[in-house]
Amino acid sequence: MLKFIFPVMYQAHTHEWMRISSDCVGCKLCGVVHVCGIKDNIVPCNLQLQEDSSMVCTYTGIVVKNTTLYDGQTSIAEYQTDCIQGVFAHPTLPPKKCVDVAQKVDAIYKITSVVIDLLFFSAQARSARQFELLRYNRKIKKSFADYTTRSKTCFKACNVLDAIEASMLAMRSFRKPVACEHIPPKRHFECVQRAIVILLSRLNLPRPYLITENSDKIKNLIVSMLYICRDGISYNNKMYLPKIPLLSHILPLELSLAKCFDTQPKIVTDGENTIKMCIKNTQFRVPLDFPIHSCKFATTRICTCPDSEQSAFVKT
Repeated sequence: MLKFIFPVMYQAHTHEWMRISSDCVGCKLCGVVHVCGIKDNIVPCNLQLQEDSSMVCTYTGIVVKNTTLYDGQTSIAEYQTDCIQGVFAHPTLPPKKCVDVAQKVDAIYKITSVVIDLLFFSAQARSARQFELLRYNRKIKKSFADYTTRSKTCFKACNVLDAIEASMLAMRSFRKPVACEHIPPKRHFECVQRAIVILLSRLNLPRPYLITENSDKIKNLIVSMLYICRDGISYNNKMYLPKIPLLSHILPLELSLAKCFDTQPKIVTDGENTIKMCIKNTQFRVPLDFPIHSCKFATTRICTCPDSEQSAFVKT
């Protein structure tokens, strides 16, 4: 759109990055463009080491290097068949198994239902909400204690009301814990469940992600997609996952996944990058059409979603 100028105009400035695509950003001041994974970038990737030993570019949020293996039983040659370059693909590997669209829809729908039950209605979910409440209370106590300590250090009297007000201001940046009665009923998640099925059934997934009801990789991918739905996914002015703001308030904290669900939090980042790369590499013949959700549970705490059974909502 004629917003970027070549060559670079000047250098003595701090870049103000503007998103162009999922793995590409451009500076609004000088016009330089940064593409992740390109060796001859004028501005190289600003890599940050994560706890899971993966390297993330802070400009785009893309995982540039990842040492995580998907499956210990998957050979290197088999994994490389789904690599973007594909130059070392093994010629004698068996072809992927073809799964019927109806079987995909049924399997994804059932796994999504299991994941929703696990994250919102299980004993682990109640434990995660209790963990968040305890963590929230500890932060309040720490904020109150920090204020009183600062007052004593300055040799002035500490007003309890001022300390309470300071704690309230400090806690504004943290999410308030959600109570069990604030979780909507199962039928309220039908919209996000269908959105996940619509997208996942049309993506060309890598070989390790075989869509079956017992696939742990698909289960972890759906967990990641639920977290992605907090902000949604759009690419080239097309929506691939709708934004559902309610999920940002009721989903378990990512740091509680390991403690309460025996799942590593890194699956959220890994799944997000897998979904984004699949969206970029998949040719969609028809645009995705997501159902409209008009329930006002987020404001009224009353769910008006109709009870419905699984139906054929994916266009083949």
